[in-house]
Amino acid sequence: MKFLISQRALDHNDFQKLELKYQVETGSAGPYSFVTEKDTSVYNGQRLRFFIDGYIRDFNCAMPDVASQTENAIGLITKQWPVPDSISGSFSSVIIEENTGEIVICNDAIGVYPLYYFAGEDEFYISNSLIWLGVFSEASIDEVGLFQRTYCPEFANIGSRTLLKNVKRLLPGEWIRFNKSGEIKKKKYDNELYQNLSDSILPLDYWIAFKREISYCLAEEENVHIGLSGGMDSRLIIAGVPEGKNMSGHTYGQEDYYETLIAKRVAELYDAKFKSYSHPELNFPSKEILEKYTIETEAIYLNHWLEILEDQNKDNREIMLVGDMTESLQGRNLPMKKNWKNFKQYYLGRKEYPLTQNTSEKFEDWKEAVISKYTGLVSQKHLNRINVELTEKQIKNEITADLEELFLRIEQHNLPYLELVSEIFTWFTHSRIPMGKQILILNSNFKSLCVPMSVQILRLTSNLHPNLRLNGRYIKSLFASVKDLKSAAGVPTSQIPFIPFNSPEILKVPIWFLRSEIDDFLIKRVMKSGNPKKRYRVLKSFNWVEVYQQPKMEAKLRSYFEKNYLGEGYTNAVINGALQRRDLEQWPLSNINIINAAALNAELALLKALKDE
Repeated sequence: MKFLISQRALDHNDFQKLELKYQVETGSAGPYSFVTEKDTSVYNGQRLRFFIDGYIRDFNCAMPDVASQTENAIGLITKQWPVPDSISGSFSSVIIEENTGEIVICNDAIGVYPLYYFAGEDEFYISNSLIWLGVFSEASIDEVGLFQRTYCPEFANIGSRTLLKNVKRLLPGEWIRFNKSGEIKKKKYDNELYQNLSDSILPLDYWIAFKREISYCLAEEENVHIGLSGGMDSRLIIAGVPEGKNMSGHTYGQEDYYETLIAKRVAELYDAKFKSYSHPELNFPSKEILEKYTIETEAIYLNHWLEILEDQNKDNREIMLVGDMTESLQGRNLPMKKNWKNFKQYYLGRKEYPLTQNTSEKFEDWKEAVISKYTGLVSQKHLNRINVELTEKQIKNEITADLEELFLRIEQHNLPYLELVSEIFTWFTHSRIPMGKQILILNSNFKSLCVPMSVQILRLTSNLHPNLRLNGRYIKSLFASVKDLKSAAGVPTSQIPFIPFNSPEILKVPIWFLRSEIDDFLIKRVMKSGNPKKRYRVLKSFNWVEVYQQPKMEAKLRSYFEKNYLGEGYTNAVINGALQRRDLEQWPLSNINIINAAALNAELALLKALKDE
């Protein structure tokens, strides 16, 4: 739920424009005024007032006493950063010290729950809503931020940059103390990931820590909802929920999709209710639905979640647990060369991968490659499309500076292997913003939490030696040796159908290869024939070809840009790309790039409308 805090007194004239779209309340703490969305929790501690997105727990407190856990953890955070091993959670937080008038803001090591701050000459604001901060402040659109949201990888801003000029987002693991004038007194960073690499963390010890985290997370909850894909991450979560909870698994897709059938089998193993949702038209939602979730969450990205959300009663927001957005335990973001030789040696042969030592020279080479990738997207044609006035050189320089901000955060971890450098960069970009939006959009109807990304679990996972995590080695050992997980290991995965996950690799690999080859053949056949009705996959699953064939797709698409704040050149390119996918002139991939443009335009429209009011 949204909040905004300022050192100046806020009156009705300040926030009445928000009342057109939101139900708001006002309050004060120490020298600060704040406005909150109705029913947003403002917590009280000893001379502290604080706001939390996500959850924080103190393992030194009794498990059922969540209030004491939260208060103790917050009190400790004002003095100590990074947090000790007794504190965990996945969160961002604002802490007001009422006696000193100082304010602390912080987020966990990845920072999927955004916190924004703006300190102008006569203005100081902190908010978890970029739109709210833009409405209250005098901040204008940042052209570099706009370019990053339209053309950079992930369609996301880099580092602390946002869509608004001089409005910053907390960096991963960042802690800042402000005085009451909005001046920064001190910054600290959580650099605890990967600090104790080990090849001897036993699966049972990992599982005990994972179950403890879930138990503390759900201490006061009776009803627990789980985003159940049927994959290994969601199997870990459902198996870790303490006995006695009322569990409900949710997945998107028709009842007879192969992935849905897998998820249902997993839910039945753990006595959970199960429901699947199929509203493929919501992948191109109406303009009204797109605007609704922009107002509520500012996190439109993967519209499959709308298939679940549009079927919920939001009057009673209960916990929704989701899987690992960093894909850390399975090591999927560790960059290893994929070829037949490596496959035989390291996947089938289980040899250890030769990791690359992270020397200063290799780190600099890696940085140059990343900078080249990002700045290579800058062209005058792209700038003209979105009506940006800055030059190519200026945009490239600013993007480089933003990347250097992340490079410094990575360098502070003193990582031994270059593969870990690439992984944490992916966590600080892909996982932090686009993947994290899945958590944020679920917050519209649930209290969405990601236990695998909590402080202590992510630290523990990152300390597993990369050779333990690669090729799913560690997760295989977990499901082979932990009693709570063994039954789930007997269910096939979506990638390798028909045979159990715990089957020998000599059986699984040929099936995976055969399914992939048949799927590729069917895809090429659809494209060659130009016939969208031909079979799309060997097993029935979500069909993007059909989504682009919806009768109202083009009308919905054009409605998103009736008021255009992105430039005709850019939106025409987006629309034409979608129509080419519909006509099978391009392969109908996921529409994330299209929906990103629509959501960004909706954010800009909302900012302008509220400012004008």
